[in-house]
Amino acid sequence: MLKRNYSRAEITSWNLSFASSLAEVWNYRNRYLKQVNTAFQETFKDIFPASTAISLAYIPSLKLPLESSPEEIIKHLATIEEREKLLQRSLVGAHLDDYEFKLKGRKMLTYASQGQKRIAVIILKLIQARLIETVTGIKPIMLFDDIFAELDTFHSQQIRNCINNRYQVFIASPKEDLCNIWQGYQIQKLEGIDK
Repeated sequence: MLKRNYSRAEITSWNLSFASSLAEVWNYRNRYLKQVNTAFQETFKDIFPASTAISLAYIPSLKLPLESSPEEIIKHLATIEEREKLLQRSLVGAHLDDYEFKLKGRKMLTYASQGQKRIAVIILKLIQARLIETVTGIKPIMLFDDIFAELDTFHSQQIRNCINNRYQVFIASPKEDLCNIWQGYQIQKLEGIDK
């Protein structure tokens, strides 16, 4: 719609629908984030006892509180309409929102070690798997592609303990010591495979 001429009636209709949907999406994401953060902090604390102040923050592209009403969203959309027309694209919306890990109030992207970042992502995936299992009753299959490359044996074992035979797990890794950590699982070694 932004790449062609459109009427005021079209944009008004679109903004009404968009604002209502966005408020609903924000509500769901906010509730999801609260669930995830509770589980996230508990699980991360088990692996990094000294680093308990971790969280996942929601970063909306629309700089309004997540509790904003559709009317407040529509008012903001009016302030950026000309810029969106000029750029011929949406500048805000759930499709442009993001999440950000924080450790002790700082962005993990710039503050945390590679291992801490890796573990945060793994824990988030484990929490998502548990939520899927809780909602659907189906246990997801976990796929890990070389995620243990930047983790020492201790932290790899801690991740293994979090999974604790709960899920079927596929791991691709060049690290031999993972075989010891994942004892009890069926392990297939692939050797001599040419590129």
